[in-house]
Amino acid sequence: MKYSFEDKLYMKSGRGHGIMTGEEYFESLRDGREVWVHGEKVDDVTKHPAFCRVAKEMARIYQLQHEPETQDVMSFINEDDVRISYSYSMPKNYDDLIKRRDNTALWAKESLGMFGRFPDFCAAIIVGMYDARDEMAKIDPRYKTNIENYMKYASENDLSLSHGLHDPAMDKSKRPKEDPDRCMRIVEEREDGIIVRGARFVTLGPLTDEVVIAPTQSLQEDEPEFGLWFAMPVAAPGIKQICREPYTMNRNPRDHKLSTRFDEQDVIMIFDDVFVPWERVFLANAPKEANLLFRSRVMRWAAHCSVLQLLARMELMIGVSHLMTETEGKGGRQLIDMELGELVTYKEIFRSIIRTAEYEGIMTPGGHFAIKPAPHLRALIGMVSERLVSIIEHVTTSSALFVPSAEDMDVEELRPLIDRYWRGKGVDAEYRQKLSKLAWELTGDSFGGRQQLYERLHSGSPEVIVATVYKMYDKKEAIAMVENALAYEG
Repeated sequence: MKYSFEDKLYMKSGRGHGIMTGEEYFESLRDGREVWVHGEKVDDVTKHPAFCRVAKEMARIYQLQHEPETQDVMSFINEDDVRISYSYSMPKNYDDLIKRRDNTALWAKESLGMFGRFPDFCAAIIVGMYDARDEMAKIDPRYKTNIENYMKYASENDLSLSHGLHDPAMDKSKRPKEDPDRCMRIVEEREDGIIVRGARFVTLGPLTDEVVIAPTQSLQEDEPEFGLWFAMPVAAPGIKQICREPYTMNRNPRDHKLSTRFDEQDVIMIFDDVFVPWERVFLANAPKEANLLFRSRVMRWAAHCSVLQLLARMELMIGVSHLMTETEGKGGRQLIDMELGELVTYKEIFRSIIRTAEYEGIMTPGGHFAIKPAPHLRALIGMVSERLVSIIEHVTTSSALFVPSAEDMDVEELRPLIDRYWRGKGVDAEYRQKLSKLAWELTGDSFGGRQQLYERLHSGSPEVIVATVYKMYDKKEAIAMVENALAYEG
């Protein structure tokens, strides 16, 4: 059933029956959204070559919510007797957190760790905003009501969400008040809502229902118009999405098994005087709270999600690296084993940190159970993200570079030669060609470069994140030990 934009805008209608099917996901994307690729306005993202295969993968994972083997892992029955995704669950204890984690881990595994911003991540942001509802009420009671209503609407309609947290990198030497176009802002307040103007970097925007907006820019008290949180359908009048160069077009899926399926697409999402009803505003004219409350409270569950995605990506890296060395007959060489051991070590460190953060989880002021803050985890990821890729480059060497194409494999004259000279230890040429192409996509390909950069900048400046670890660390015990040592007189 089709619902009007007005119904969606005011959250009056929707599927309302909980978890989406794959077909319902496809149908949700056919809403007239304005998406531009290479100067072309896209009529239907589900059919365009830049998006169709990625949309198909997303639909496949949504459909898993209805399969007997995975339904209870991915969804549960809420208090209103509606089956909703664990992406929207609000954990009350450790067991609830683990159930939520298992759904996230399944999303990450099914997307091979390639989706840095799959919808579970952004649903977790809404959970975080809901958790902070009492603080929001202190600013304006209606914001608490709004996030409660939106949580119900988003969860029971299984909305696929993207987010816009970062403004375009323009002239960062200027404050937002000095160059208002730098940051998303309110340009007009009306009785029925606000008019917003600006642009944001958004990942997966062309393939989601709605976008959640919040600032990561540190704002000053005299910059109130920039301090806002809200959510809007991406098909809203005035919203334009301009895509970066896709990694899906003009590529043979046989050679590009990752990019043609999992290019989540990054866009500049422009809000050209977009009307946002008050019902969809979660914070406004609150410059201090908009940034500080977001960082300190809202991202708890999203941070959990991001690490689970990384673990899946690293598992793929380990598998590709291992098989490349084995099929080249290099397995067992000490230097190679050492580098692969380093890769496994990083993965196990990350896994151990997140498991500890889960086990030592805390109750939030909002009454929910979240992982213990672990800023050192994200700091370490930023520090080693480039190293992860370089390890694969070291162990695969030129085998990931000098690879016949899928079209070469189909040429009758060439195939016998490829079969002879491209075979590996225990594998034929076809298997080795596919594996080598996979290694290339993780390293030398533009898609792999984007993935590495995205991981490094996942939560902002790596340097700032590392410095924050030191600032947040409780130094009392360390200082006490020093004082104890200094007090020794012999």
